[in-house]
Amino acid sequence: MVDIATGKMIEGAIIVVWIALILGVGLWSRKRIKASGDFMVGGRAIPVWMLGMWSAGAAVSAWAFFGLPGGIYAAGAWQHWAICTPMIAGFPLTVIFLGRWMRVAAKKYNLMTMPDFLGEVYGGRWIRVFAAIGIVIACVFYSTAQFKAIGVLLGALLNLPYQPAAMLGIAVSAVYVLLGGFIAGAIINALNASMMIVASLVAVGLGYMWTGGYGKMLQTIATATTNPTTGLSTWLTNDAALGGMGWFFWISWAIFLSSFGLVGQPAIVQKLYGIKKPSTLWLWGLMGGVIFGITCPAYCYLGMVTKYLAVTDATVGPAITGLGLGADGVIAWLTVYKLGVEQPILGGLLIAGVIGAAWSTIDGFLMMGGAAIARDIINKCFRPNWTDKQLLRNLRISMLIVGVIIVLETLFPSELITWLAAIGWAQFAATLAPALLLATTWKGVTKIGGTAGVAVGMGVAAILTLVYRIPMGTGNFMKMFYLDAGAWGMILGFLTIIVVSLVTKKERGPLYYDIHKDVPKPQ
Repeated sequence: MVDIATGKMIEGAIIVVWIALILGVGLWSRKRIKASGDFMVGGRAIPVWMLGMWSAGAAVSAWAFFGLPGGIYAAGAWQHWAICTPMIAGFPLTVIFLGRWMRVAAKKYNLMTMPDFLGEVYGGRWIRVFAAIGIVIACVFYSTAQFKAIGVLLGALLNLPYQPAAMLGIAVSAVYVLLGGFIAGAIINALNASMMIVASLVAVGLGYMWTGGYGKMLQTIATATTNPTTGLSTWLTNDAALGGMGWFFWISWAIFLSSFGLVGQPAIVQKLYGIKKPSTLWLWGLMGGVIFGITCPAYCYLGMVTKYLAVTDATVGPAITGLGLGADGVIAWLTVYKLGVEQPILGGLLIAGVIGAAWSTIDGFLMMGGAAIARDIINKCFRPNWTDKQLLRNLRISMLIVGVIIVLETLFPSELITWLAAIGWAQFAATLAPALLLATTWKGVTKIGGTAGVAVGMGVAAILTLVYRIPMGTGNFMKMFYLDAGAWGMILGFLTIIVVSLVTKKERGPLYYDIHKDVPKPQ
């Protein structure tokens, strides 16, 4: 054992080395950026294993490595099964429904973003505009969750206030993304995902060492959290924890948002454009599901382990509360204050895993948000005569603008990282997933139907979130509306596309006729 100051110094040194490595890769990658295609999709020449690791890291992100363990500690293990586990199926589902057409059509139609795909399938500019607006809204919420995780963790480690610590994380990610774009992101996030896997294995080993096994741990927690009147453990029983809304939570997340909703996550799915060989798409789905299936449960396990420590040691709960971070203080306390004293090298690896998970998502969001403004709205809809050099310059400017918006929101953080990330994930799913899934599975889609569906999905999720969910909190929102805001957006988005397509003119984009070859093209 060492004193806390020495432990922080050791953990800090590990993080400094990690940051230096990441910035070095960004500088190296800058020389390989010659055009907007290199910047956005790496020239479509990235090995599938590298993109599989990046996509898995983007799916895990800070919500699973930082926010979810805190949420599990505070409210129960059921969140892992309802939110985390169904996402494993999302990777093969994406390949089955969308992957082939995204990658095969990428070169023919110069696809780089999700609005690109929608625009070429459905036709028209407004579907691009509505999709891009939804992406920017979701990027701000989801990215803020990542920066908040970095700020809380680095703040606890370096004795910095939250805001400057978060800005340090923003600065590092902005530098390597602006320099190296997609190429830097692919290399760096293969490293990040590797660190996440190492950290996950460390987490499982530590958890077993501290608790003596999964069964013993759950039995101890159940005994300590059982309500003597009902005989139920609110920590283990999701319906009791959610005030009777458990089944509606499962419907929202396990059926709609976590599994099929992954299809609408650009930070994950746009990686398909960069795969070198379309024939290796299956490996992307397999790697994404397996890596996610290893890393996410491991950090969920840390939330359960910390709960066990709290019910068996009366000093743990007050120590976490004393950090003033609410449930988000769980991983900060575990890595900086417990492992920093007992095993600082392992603590440093766990911190690097969390930061790596956050950065594996942040870079994709900065690129997506910038592309949504510069390419999907301005270039594709209103300024089609930009040269490639102008587009590359304006992509970087737009990414800076998105970064500034995120910085401003980071100054006023919400209570829970998981809550912020859930809002962003749900907004992506509601805006994009219905139109993407129907584009490849239903011949009846039309230009007006797709545009209306994207607008409705985006608008419903955004309005319900901004007007009701944020001021009311998730629990009260669920009691009033039953389903999550994003689930309502997905359901109404699907229905809108189907109903409007049935009654509107059969106008479509050129990619529609590539996908549905038995539908004759209009003369």
